[in-house]
Amino acid sequence: MTRAHDGPGRRTVLLSLALAAPVVAAGCGGSAGEHSASTAAPPADSGRDTTIMIIRHGEKPSSGDPGFDEAGKQDKKSLTRQGWERSRALPRLFAHTVNTAGVEGAAGVAGTAGTAGVDAASTAGAAGTAASAEAADRASAERTVTAGAGAAAGASGPSGTSNRPAAASAGLPRPATLYAAADLGPHAGAHRMRQTVTPLGEALHVRVNTEFAEGSEKELAAAALSAASPVLICWEHSRIPPIVDALGAAQVAGVPEEWPDRFDLVWVFTRRSGRWTFRSVPQHLLPGDA
Repeated sequence: MTRAHDGPGRRTVLLSLALAAPVVAAGCGGSAGEHSASTAAPPADSGRDTTIMIIRHGEKPSSGDPGFDEAGKQDKKSLTRQGWERSRALPRLFAHTVNTAGVEGAAGVAGTAGTAGVDAASTAGAAGTAASAEAADRASAERTVTAGAGAAAGASGPSGTSNRPAAASAGLPRPATLYAAADLGPHAGAHRMRQTVTPLGEALHVRVNTEFAEGSEKELAAAALSAASPVLICWEHSRIPPIVDALGAAQVAGVPEEWPDRFDLVWVFTRRSGRWTFRSVPQHLLPGDA
């Protein structure tokens, strides 16, 4: 009697456990998969040879020297007129691999827009900028690609400064990858970094990557180390040392602890056979550049 009574009940319990087992297993498997994906470490640096160049954005607004966006509207997060001039001139650092005439004719559009649309009080300054741009076009047309321009075209360099092409004398390589700090989204910073390298990207036909925001220097460095070399990064100057540290190059001989109070430098980090070297290269693009 007991066996006849317990038999069906026992079979019912066993059947219930059997049906529940796949659900439990599926739930555990899903949790494990999600945990693994969320804690997966990024790919380790392979240590391959690379060249990473870092620049500060172009000139920023100060008292009496406002910034302007691409439409010519005053904007404290955008470049000043001189900053836009530097932006347009930046491709000349790579004049030996860029069609300089094409840069002036096409890549300079964004910079020209950035210095347009000013109010009446700034008309004289705008006229001066336009005259400089026309002079630059004329001077650029007279130069060959290999001759380039060491200072802003159509303008004399400071006393004692040579007008030879900066790229040819410094041996700066043509960037294959461009990064600028994010200026859209919840962690967006100023527009100056993107504005500074946009004409260069257009001239080289290289997309400017704005995936990383200020404060994400470790992630940026990891991406740069695995990106197509050479790499050029345009960043906010106070956040450049963390990039250098994340690259593993902070202790290399000659690397300053901080970016100096200048807009006209290129920091060049080269890794060969696992060893970093450093050099600081002056741009010599605009009058007044050291």
